[in-house]
Amino acid sequence: MNTSIASTYDYRLVALSVLIAICASYAALDLAGRVTAARNNARLAWLFGGAIAMGTGIWSMHYTGMLAYKLPVPVYYHIPTVILSLVAAIAASFIALFIVSRPHVGFLHVIAGSSLMATGIAGMHYTGMAAMRLPAMHHWDMTFVALSVVIAVVVSLAALGLTFLFREDKPEKSAKIICSVIMGFAIPAMHYTGMAAVSYTPMAEAPDLTNALDISALGNAAIVVVTFVILGSVFLLQRWFAPQNAIQSEA
Repeated sequence: MNTSIASTYDYRLVALSVLIAICASYAALDLAGRVTAARNNARLAWLFGGAIAMGTGIWSMHYTGMLAYKLPVPVYYHIPTVILSLVAAIAASFIALFIVSRPHVGFLHVIAGSSLMATGIAGMHYTGMAAMRLPAMHHWDMTFVALSVVIAVVVSLAALGLTFLFREDKPEKSAKIICSVIMGFAIPAMHYTGMAAVSYTPMAEAPDLTNALDISALGNAAIVVVTFVILGSVFLLQRWFAPQNAIQSEA
């Protein structure tokens, strides 16, 4: 009987993944009001731009957490599957922003939206894990898998609820930061619960490395930098357009 491969975590990358999740959550709370206030083509542009920013942030947190997970064997990632997981994260973010930016949002909208968003987040996570290529066989603890999905639903429900509360109000900045920190810890909770669901045993056969690459520390740094550039661009755009919108509303 094969024994499981011992795994460890680089807690510096774990902390970085939480920081990325906090920044993405703050962007989500900030974007809610922007998408709601915009009209026609501007609303569509903010909706897609916000979904890309949020989705990239969630995805970057996920892959930073994946790289924090250390195994004593070489691990490669299947690039097409990695891209698919990014699409899932952006789709989940699009659903979230679309739901909370509707003129009238009811309880059923929030429930349906959180379910779809949770499906996107869980799909992103497990699609991302399916991208791993290594000389080992994975084994799933379905209890932890189910728990991770439940956490994804709860996190999505809380995220939609908070963004809905902040979409029109202008709360104190400290309140928005506190909510961002709560969401920023909740989102990685789903990820690391999902990671706890898997174990690996050695496999004699070499993995299929077609279209697969080793994501090095440099690659991870590039992912993080691009994420913060995108999130930073969203903040700058919001600050840039806020005065113009204020002048238009007064007119």
